[in-house]
Amino acid sequence: MARTKSILTGVVGLLLIASLIGYSGEEVIEEVPIPDAGLCGVTKESYNDVPGSGAVLDIDVDVSWDEDTVWIGIIDVGTFNSLEKIAENNDGHIVTKESCDNANYIVGGPNTGQVTTFEWEPDGDPFHIMIGSLEEVDEEDDEEDDPWPFTDKSNSMSFVGEFTVSVEYDASGGWGSILTLFLVEILLVYVTFRDRS
Repeated sequence: MARTKSILTGVVGLLLIASLIGYSGEEVIEEVPIPDAGLCGVTKESYNDVPGSGAVLDIDVDVSWDEDTVWIGIIDVGTFNSLEKIAENNDGHIVTKESCDNANYIVGGPNTGQVTTFEWEPDGDPFHIMIGSLEEVDEEDDEEDDPWPFTDKSNSMSFVGEFTVSVEYDASGGWGSILTLFLVEILLVYVTFRDRS
């Protein structure tokens, strides 16, 4: 029994250290299409597998990109449902500029200007990602052409390039997890020490 308590004390101690140190990683997304001026796009499917930051986990996300003519924003499902969508493909929707400007962003969005980074603590709720152009619409552009990549009628101005997005994340134990592990560790150390006495 004493051996079991010692093993449990060591395991809980390791979990406590791991919760304090945490885990970091980075994901680089290349060849993200840059929308034409006056347009923005939104992911069709929501991201619903990102855990929330809180008592159990502490998650910090840093999003940055290498193109200052575009913006990136995070919106909730309710905002996504209210957007005026004008075209779609398998991956996303093209959204009117008015919907982009009036959307309620959790973080990011067109009002961030040429800032190409933001920090975010996810809350565990599903979300969508929006991307838009900061460029002004050229009045000489043919407004009847549909935006890339939704039809074969797209012209050279429908898709103006690509950019790279970097997502860095740090995950560690939340205050609730750390406190619980700390109290359990103290209890196990006390019981083990008492048995040896």
